[in-house]
Amino acid sequence: MNKTNQSVIKTQNLSKYYGSSRGVLNLDLNIKEGEIFGFLGPNGAGKTTTIRLLLGLMKPSQGTIRIFGKKIPNQSKIIWNDIGYLPGDFGLYRELSGRDFINHLLKIRNLYDLKTIKNNTERLIRKFGFNLKDKIKTYSKGMKQIVGIIQAFCHDPNLVILDEPTLGLDPLAQETFYNLLNQEKEKGRTVFLSSHILKEVERVCDRTAIIREGRLVFVEDLKKYRSLVGKKITLELRKENSPNIMDHLKRDFSLQEIRSTEKRIEFFYKGEIPKLLNYLSKIKTNELLIEVPTLEDVFLTFYKKDKENA
Repeated sequence: MNKTNQSVIKTQNLSKYYGSSRGVLNLDLNIKEGEIFGFLGPNGAGKTTTIRLLLGLMKPSQGTIRIFGKKIPNQSKIIWNDIGYLPGDFGLYRELSGRDFINHLLKIRNLYDLKTIKNNTERLIRKFGFNLKDKIKTYSKGMKQIVGIIQAFCHDPNLVILDEPTLGLDPLAQETFYNLLNQEKEKGRTVFLSSHILKEVERVCDRTAIIREGRLVFVEDLKKYRSLVGKKITLELRKENSPNIMDHLKRDFSLQEIRSTEKRIEFFYKGEIPKLLNYLSKIKTNELLIEVPTLEDVFLTFYKKDKENA
């Protein structure tokens, strides 16, 4: 893997305001060469605003952005051909074929006459199993998305920015896309992947950031984070238990609550499991689960924490 410690995307104190409304606030990102970086958040969290800032499509209210060491948006045009981009609202010309549309975009970038790019485009088309010769107006949502993915990768960019890339793809096309990401990563490509699909990000990304209400609440390698928080414990409770079990657990153990109701409590626990099990044996339960934390658990924890602090 051609992975280095060189920064491809670096932002400092990046903020964007729309009048009195916030877009993003004080984002500090440092994304390395050869890294697949996941960017998660609910609708309205600031994911699309961040992408538009990175691409130089809008100016920040404050802070700095550098991509390949170039200041954005001032030097955006210099590096544009080294970036692939799939927007979340990707628009296509309905009367063109998929191939003609991709070639049209390459011509705009003055890349159409390069043999290596033509060959790479054909390779990607074959990879997804469509000839793309019919007019786009006859395509399904998934086929349109495939056109978007191909145009983002076909010119061999060193950085690819993807906004909800698997939207509309069937399971087979999703697998093909994940395989493509792994191949591009092996080449040393850097991928910034914005998504709300937690399992997707968990599967393909090296590190993950979670953004809520414009602020970063989590940036970490998930494997490293799992080692820090320990195991995920889930208890299915019987009705006769005290309603304050979580409060008692917090008092007697060092743990991090994920979520809790009268019937079910979930938390992260890093201490000695036998000690906890001895304590839990005095609680009336229908089920006890000890698991490795998922990205969904992490997301819900930070979403809940940020909401409580709002």
